[in-house]
Amino acid sequence: MKKSIVILFVLIGFSLSAQNTKLEVLKEFVAGSISFNDEFADLGQPIVTINKLAEKQADKTIDLTKENIKETLELAKTYKTCIITVGVHTIVKITDFENCSPSGAWGANMPMAKGYVQKAGVLNEKNDYIKNIIGRPGSQERKVFLFK
Repeated sequence: MKKSIVILFVLIGFSLSAQNTKLEVLKEFVAGSISFNDEFADLGQPIVTINKLAEKQADKTIDLTKENIKETLELAKTYKTCIITVGVHTIVKITDFENCSPSGAWGANMPMAKGYVQKAGVLNEKNDYIKNIIGRPGSQERKVFLFK
């Protein structure tokens, strides 16, 4: 019985540690754009926390659609940082507006970016064109946060 309790505490501790690590990775990823304070952080879904903070702190927020992507990307070039989130599972920061790849699905040239996709509770780092990170246009909520 005592061994079972010890194992349970170890597993819970490991789980919390992994969740804290996700939040720390994402805090570093958005550093310089989004400030974290003592607000509640959803450790299981840290992108939820980032979305809430970015809504308050971004200089401009845009709901990204196939219809407005060209104009949004043009506008984003005039800002220091452009962060895009998809639902509660994906976050992307555009790294190079000059290195682009055409997307038939989006009908736009898609810039290079770095980001993270959370699958099965694990953050997977991605370095690719945004079309390959944010997926095809559809019903998922996509937010663009622009920072000066």
